[in-house]
Amino acid sequence: MKSGFNYVSGMAVAIGLFVSTMNAQAFALLGPVQPWMLASNGVIYPGDIGGPMSITNGYRWNVPVVTYGFDKSFLDYFGTNGVEAVESAIKILNDLPLASQLALSNYPFNSLQANSSSQAQSLVDLKSQTLALLLEQLGLAQPTRNIYVLHDWDASFFAPQPHDSYIVIAGMPIFYESEGIDLAASGGLPGYVTNFVAGFNFDPATINPSFSLNNNNYAGWIYINLPVGHNSVEPFLIDPIATTCPAVADLVMAPGYFNTGLTYDDVGGLRYLLSTNNVNYETLLPGVQGVGANSESFVDGAWRPGVDKITFMIQPKGSMAGTFLPMTNQFTDTYITNGNAIQQQLQRVTTQPDFLFSAGFDLLRTGTTNWINNAALNNHANGAGPGIIQPPIVIAFQKTGSSYFSWSSYYSPVVWSEDAVQDISADTGKLGSFDGSTNAPIAFPAPQTGSVSMMVRMLLSRSNSPRDNFHSFEWLLTSEAGTVYGFQTSTNLSTWATLFPVTNNGSLCTYQSVSANSSSRFYRLTPQ
Repeated sequence: MKSGFNYVSGMAVAIGLFVSTMNAQAFALLGPVQPWMLASNGVIYPGDIGGPMSITNGYRWNVPVVTYGFDKSFLDYFGTNGVEAVESAIKILNDLPLASQLALSNYPFNSLQANSSSQAQSLVDLKSQTLALLLEQLGLAQPTRNIYVLHDWDASFFAPQPHDSYIVIAGMPIFYESEGIDLAASGGLPGYVTNFVAGFNFDPATINPSFSLNNNNYAGWIYINLPVGHNSVEPFLIDPIATTCPAVADLVMAPGYFNTGLTYDDVGGLRYLLSTNNVNYETLLPGVQGVGANSESFVDGAWRPGVDKITFMIQPKGSMAGTFLPMTNQFTDTYITNGNAIQQQLQRVTTQPDFLFSAGFDLLRTGTTNWINNAALNNHANGAGPGIIQPPIVIAFQKTGSSYFSWSSYYSPVVWSEDAVQDISADTGKLGSFDGSTNAPIAFPAPQTGSVSMMVRMLLSRSNSPRDNFHSFEWLLTSEAGTVYGFQTSTNLSTWATLFPVTNNGSLCTYQSVSANSSSRFYRLTPQ
């Protein structure tokens, strides 16, 4: 998952976007990917589950209670400490007041703090990661990367020429500098770049587009790479000495850092989505039924305000780990007809958690393709939204383990043998649990017993460019927890060299190698 921006190489044109605004906050909304959201324009990155929505196209939950639970893979790998970390994140959301009573001034512009012990171990805080991923599944996108978005972008308009190096935008007027010519001052290209660059951040107070986040104003550089066809926007603080204040929704997973809670703009985004003043035409989630006087007749599709607050409740557990029992939740639904707010009693029965926390060899979560687009019902035919979020949602945390690499011929003039392997595990960001106290951080996995499965993932290339031409190979190996293997390589299948040991603790072990000098290479794992 990326929280920053792509950087392009080769022939490029840099365009600076400078804005002057009194707004200093903003949130972004998430929804299903639309045709205009091109990876080549830096709008969508690998691993994204959706894209930025306009202010009228937001997606939200329209039931006041959602359930959560943990499957066996999560319980086995993360144990009770992992459950506690996830539930600490859920408590932050449950402790929020009603959206109609939220005072944004009660929330900080920056909730990110460092833990030196966890930094030394390169641990990523599970609670903070959970909180960020839950915000995503509540309808919030990453605000920093969506301050500037290349919408309907056509890089051919900015074909690089000699001395044509950058275009600067200051406020609404456009300053186009090409060979020293100010085209904006002479009336050329009015509104030109702004036809292609859109802002998808919105001020929580005014709901207008904003180029700010958590009390910081941002400008942006647009990088254009015509030969490859990849463009991107890099936001940067206008004040060079300002402290970066990312939102939790930015999905910043920096080792050694943790969030004490939500930021001003995170809460602003949730307040907007859940507000009782935010009225959309919505259908009820599948499975919602009438109860009591409404048991035989209830209104489904209708104009509905936000539910004001969402509460997470644990799905009752079954007799076996990772199994669940049915749960019934009754609630009061409000809809609007002929200008009047009408209430009806409804109930919803869940047999599985709306949010299921799991563990796997990659960080995965359910995407937005299952979200219900009600654009047509809101008189936005063929629009991107608004809509509602519907379960089930699975959030699978990565079981990151050890990591190694070797370059046989990359750092010229030094030629390294593949046998010279470097352990870069400290840079990979394993999941842990920590806070601002003096308590020692907890590193996952929990102690493993019995038969467990680990994965060894190899990323191999014969190119001298380590970012290109990698081929992935994966081994899934099951053995008793704690079994130690030697990761070995050979060029002839007879003489084998051990590169590093691998201990099976149920995690992912990654090996990266660039072997441009080898005509062939073979690999194996052998018990030690």
